[in-house]
Parts: sequence; C-alpha cells; structure tokens
Amino acid sequence: MALKKKKLAAIDMGSNSFHLLMAEVSMTGFFPKPRVLTRHKQKVRLADGLNAANTIDDDAAKRACQCLLGFAAELEQFQPDAVTVVATAALRKASNQAQLLEQFENALGHPIQVITGEQEAELIYSGVCSVSQCTDDVLVIDIGGASTEVIAGHGLSPKYLQSLDMGCVVFQNRYFSGGILNDSSFEQAKSDAASLIEPFLNDYRQHSWQRVLGASGTFRAVSEIAHAEGQTQLTREWLTELMKRCAKKGTVEALDFPGLREDRKAVLAGGLAILAGITEALNIEEFEVTYGALREGLLAQLANEVTA
Repeated sequence: MALKKKKLAAIDMGSNSFHLLMAEVSMTGFFPKPRVLTRHKQKVRLADGLNAANTIDDDAAKRACQCLLGFAAELEQFQPDAVTVVATAALRKASNQAQLLEQFENALGHPIQVITGEQEAELIYSGVCSVSQCTDDVLVIDIGGASTEVIAGHGLSPKYLQSLDMGCVVFQNRYFSGGILNDSSFEQAKSDAASLIEPFLNDYRQHSWQRVLGASGTFRAVSEIAHAEGQTQLTREWLTELMKRCAKKGTVEALDFPGLREDRKAVLAGGLAILAGITEALNIEEFEVTYGALREGLLAQLANEVTA
C-alpha cells in the first residue's frame, strides 16, 4: 500500500532574496520531515528600495511582483495541498506595507504574513536544526538584507534570540554608497554593527556554545571564497584579512576573489562588516556555515501543521 503524501510549498520573501521551496511529506509516522523537490531563488533586494521615510519604492515593488508572478506560475503547475508565505524585515519596516501587501498578494494569489523579528529568529533556528546536527549548545547567526538574527540554543530548542536592525543590503547602501570601498567605511560599519549587539552581550554570554553556525548568503559567500582559496577554517582573523582585501580593491565592481559569485558582489561588503562586528563583540574566533535557514524552518512548521 502506497504511503499517503501531501505536497507543500513555502515562500520566504526575504529582504534580499525571495525563496520558494516545494516539497512532499508523508502523512504517517512521527516527526514528519518534508522532502524538498524543487527550490527557486530570485534576487529581489526589497530592502534596496527603502528610502529615508521607510517607504519601499516602485522599482523594488515591481521586482517583487515580477518574482511573485513567476512563483505563482510554479505553484499553479505544482498544485500544492498547503502553502505558507512570510515576509520579513523589509516589509516590517515599510511605511507603505498595507499597499505593498495588496499588490504582492494579488501577484502571488496567496495571503502573506509579515512575521515579527522574534518569529523570524525562531524559524531560522528551526531551519538550521532541520539540516544540521544540533545536539549541543550552538549559536546561530543569520545576516539578512535588512535584519540580522542571533540565536543561542541547545539542541532543537532556542534559548535566547534577538533580531537586530541591520542587514547586508541596508549596510551596503549606508556605508558603501556608490560602490566605494575603503578601510574607514569598513571600520565604521563594523563598529556600528558591534554597537547594535552590545546591549545584549551579557544575555548571550549566559548561554555558552560549542559551535557557531552561520546561515544565509553572507556566510555562504564567505565559505565559497575560503574554499576556492584553500582556506580550511573560517576564522575571525581570516575574515579581517578579507575585509582589508576588499578595501584595497576600492570598488564593488573590482571585487574578483575566487569563488565569489557575481550576484553576491553587490552586498558582500555590508555583510562582511556586520559579521566582523558580531564576531568581535561576541569574541567568536571560528565559525561554520549551515545551509538551513528560515525557509527550511517554515517548511518544517507547515509539515507539522498538515500532519497533526
């Protein structure tokens, strides 16, 4: 007798990229784990459209709608039994959130939930745990386009979490305007990143960790550069050297490190500065990269709901 399965779809409307995961899950057994069938990712850089009044501009909204129309076509073909869609920091900040949600929901054909920073952090931790062996004390860091989540946990349980008001797209635009890279800009961005986590340092230090796991694009970009250059460990010392090398290049366009993807160049400096500030503030000497993130946590949550 064939096992009964359901088809699921999860969409993470991040501040930098939008992700669509389509999966199937068995309707029998304990702790159902969805099997991902296809993944779709598109750079939208919604946070790039945020102006001083926290209004997301028409160009960014248009990019988002075009992406969601494409996702809608994929969903129409897939015919999922359940769909969940969340938006994160860029839409949390947007003063024109209601207007944008109407446009985006019309394009996609499904309701969109704007989640809180705490919800985002919890989903990120769940997503990391769904693909990584989290059996001990861990610290998870996710640098998004407009927010950064830092979560201390044990095994599958998050113990302390914060969503910080900084992201690679926002920092790139704020400190490296016009694509200009120099030492003073990196130092200012790193210092400001450290100052944003500084009020919470004592809380994090109460939760010891054996491993530091980095999720999402900045960490993957750093890992890919390190791998291409034969760097076997991701350390704060090497990260500092990489920032100095970026500053010497002078411009974003001049970044040509082995392993650096073209689509990541535009926000690499902003992400590096945030990572450097956090690792310095928390005295992190070494970190790893995980390929779990919010979207995997969202999919796991949906699987639990449909199989309950």
